[in-house]
Amino acid sequence: MKVEKRGNSYRVQPRVNGKRLSITFDYKPSQKDIADAISRLAEDYDKKDSFGFYARQYVDNRQNVLSPSSVRTYDRLIKALSKEFRDIPLREITQDHVQAEINNYAVKHAPKTVRALHGFIASVIGVYRPSLTLHTTLPQKVYNERYLPTESDIKALLKATENTEDHIAIQLGILSLRRSEICALEMSDLNGNELHVHANLVYNKKWEKKESPKTDAGNRIIYLPDSLVKEIREKGYFFKYSPQKISDHIHKYQKELGIPYFRFHDLRHYFASYASTIMPESDAMALGGWKSDFVFKNTYRASMKEKRKESAGKYLDDIFNTSVAPKNAPINAET
Repeated sequence: MKVEKRGNSYRVQPRVNGKRLSITFDYKPSQKDIADAISRLAEDYDKKDSFGFYARQYVDNRQNVLSPSSVRTYDRLIKALSKEFRDIPLREITQDHVQAEINNYAVKHAPKTVRALHGFIASVIGVYRPSLTLHTTLPQKVYNERYLPTESDIKALLKATENTEDHIAIQLGILSLRRSEICALEMSDLNGNELHVHANLVYNKKWEKKESPKTDAGNRIIYLPDSLVKEIREKGYFFKYSPQKISDHIHKYQKELGIPYFRFHDLRHYFASYASTIMPESDAMALGGWKSDFVFKNTYRASMKEKRKESAGKYLDDIFNTSVAPKNAPINAET
């Protein structure tokens, strides 16, 4: 069967029970892989009123408007459903069926993954059986508080990376760029102090450049300081290696400098927190490529923890005309 390469994925379009379907793989499939996938599809389509049938139809009907990565995600979610749940006729599914499926899945999966599966189930039901309103009890979200870089951390990194290939990458990270965006940059993207960010370097068996949609928030113009422009022009490139190498390098410097661990992506959090204090929120979102103000606000609020701590200390100083006593400080017994 013909395998068609489509972006970062591979697609075959077999006929199952007289209907042409699309099956997407995130790797180049063997004929056995294709046969197994067709068998699973045929099993769902044999039961034309089953949830599995409608779940597959939900994805197939959106093949031309979804990105390959979204199709792969939906395919994985369908596979994650138990056979028993897939085989239930859609018209017979109840809230209890959905709750039981979610309960079983939650035993071995993280809350975020469980919520993604439930979101898919709810979407299918919303399209093909809108009369059923779900009120499923989901696992509580788990918030892992990460260490976020401080101004002193960033200054230490910039000083340590002077005259190295990492100096440009760290400066671009501070200016909001993601690893994948930095690695996709070419000299033609730089025009004076304006940098056109419009692509990502993504991995699909090998690293490939993928253009951002023209309407996507990630397709944007940012402005670089003269010093950074000069450094880029002198080197003649931005960063020669893969996105993973950026992370590897920054973690090496963190260890050498004794800086707490944080992700390269957390430099975007620093940008969000700082930019939100000196410019309108809409401008900060545009420069950083955030589509949603909800995501942007959550980002900079988390990053502002240390600044809020400093503000609280200043507030206590101003109101009570005294600093917060250090831990274990002797108590003055005089009245």
